[in-house]
Amino acid sequence: MSTAPTVDTETMSVECALAQRPGYRDLHRQCRQTQDLELPHSRGLLLVQRCTCDCHRGSGVIR
Repeated sequence: MSTAPTVDTETMSVECALAQRPGYRDLHRQCRQTQDLELPHSRGLLLVQRCTCDCHRGSGVIR
């Protein structure tokens, strides 16, 4: 009995993490975490980290 490969969803947005499940694939289009968002006046401290899902790689266009 083989199992489906697991995907690390820890660094993904909520939308992309849920889109890994069958029936929710279209949620990738709702993800808006396409870039790092720094805390104002913080010199590199991230408020929100970009989503690391493969759907954002390359041209930055969400599939």
